[in-house]
Amino acid sequence: MYFTSAVLSTAILLIAGRAVAGSAYHHVDTTDDIAVELTNTAGQVSTLRGFSTGGSVVAKPNAYAGAISQVRVSFSDSAKQAYPQLEPDFRCALHRISNGSSKRVVVTRGSTTDFNFGHGGNPNAWNLKGGPLQATDLTVTCDPVLRKTDPGRTNEIRVLLSNDAQESSRQLDFSASKGLVNLSVPTGGEFLQVELIVGPGVENQSLRCQAVSNGQVVRLNRGANLNKETFGDGGNGAWTIASGMATSIDKITCSPNFV
Repeated sequence: MYFTSAVLSTAILLIAGRAVAGSAYHHVDTTDDIAVELTNTAGQVSTLRGFSTGGSVVAKPNAYAGAISQVRVSFSDSAKQAYPQLEPDFRCALHRISNGSSKRVVVTRGSTTDFNFGHGGNPNAWNLKGGPLQATDLTVTCDPVLRKTDPGRTNEIRVLLSNDAQESSRQLDFSASKGLVNLSVPTGGEFLQVELIVGPGVENQSLRCQAVSNGQVVRLNRGANLNKETFGDGGNGAWTIASGMATSIDKITCSPNFV
């Protein structure tokens, strides 16, 4: 049985999104061109429509959609014929809203694990890796700037440090820890930003790290998260030194015990 729900969507027209859309598919946003199907544990499908190649569109399923276990993106025949790159490249993502924060949902299809899901010539649905989630806790984002994860980086854990003023950067590899044990890596140098990147194949998506300078914890800001002693990924980009000044960082420690 199929249900079609009205999409409560917010369109965010990004400059980068428009550039990609213009070169790849021009502008596809009619009611039925792009749809996302969410299948619940009873096998019922709820369809969200109204997505666009013109920019990011965020939609929330209706409460009656139930516990969602699978997700799939589809395109109208006319859109696929007019824009051949739409099916292989266009992607969407699920986010779970928990305690006021948005967390990425890892999905799998066959041997592929990713944060984003697309069609790619494969009509099969993607499974929610962690098990079913209530539709009321989910949002669906489709955006022309989303890209699939490089298979070679599925299990990577990396920390990027940067200082734009000095045009310097450094990358540290924590993949050996698998996010399950403490691991410290010496750093050296002055940096203004740090960013943790956790691949979709890493079990501990909540992994956090800590920067230390002269034996003192370096406090960090990102969005509404201010003066924090540890930093995580979540797909939300880099953290900035709370003081606003480049700081000498001696080492980075990533630990499953950090909160």
